[in-house]
Amino acid sequence: MSENKKTLHDILKNFQEIEMELIESGGEIDEKIEILLSINESQLNDKLDGYEKFSRYLKGQIEYLKNMEEHYTKRRKILENSIRRCRESMLLALTTTDNKSIKTKEFNFSIGKTEKWNIDPSLIPNVEKDDLIKHGHAENLFKIHINELKNIYKDKNEKIPDWINIQESLFIRVS
Repeated sequence: MSENKKTLHDILKNFQEIEMELIESGGEIDEKIEILLSINESQLNDKLDGYEKFSRYLKGQIEYLKNMEEHYTKRRKILENSIRRCRESMLLALTTTDNKSIKTKEFNFSIGKTEKWNIDPSLIPNVEKDDLIKHGHAENLFKIHINELKNIYKDKNEKIPDWINIQESLFIRVS
């Protein structure tokens, strides 16, 4: 395999092969092993540089796509607002002329009515809340605020309860 076509996996495999040679030589680092280490480390450095350059290229693509999303979102909202204004104008025309419906050659226009309900849960008595939940008309949600818990248990050095599971992961920092 050509030197510049080695994958990161191949480079790591070479490090393992060098490790095996080191073990076979009784731990003695001879000139051959030093040369292999130098070559492999150089290839690793080149590969990591390549990965980082590609990552930065992808970040540039992401920024471009985000800008395009914003551009098209703005365009979509303008068009949606135009439709809304047209419909409001048509509704105003029907209500101003006191027409409930108008039939044209192509369309039938009529005034419809919708309802929007808003609930203030703080005004509902607990007995009624329980009844609504019991009959499946509502649900009782419990939501933990992770950042609040982190503040409690990290800053005050309190014992972390068993129901909290903390998973750590590694990440690469590039400067």
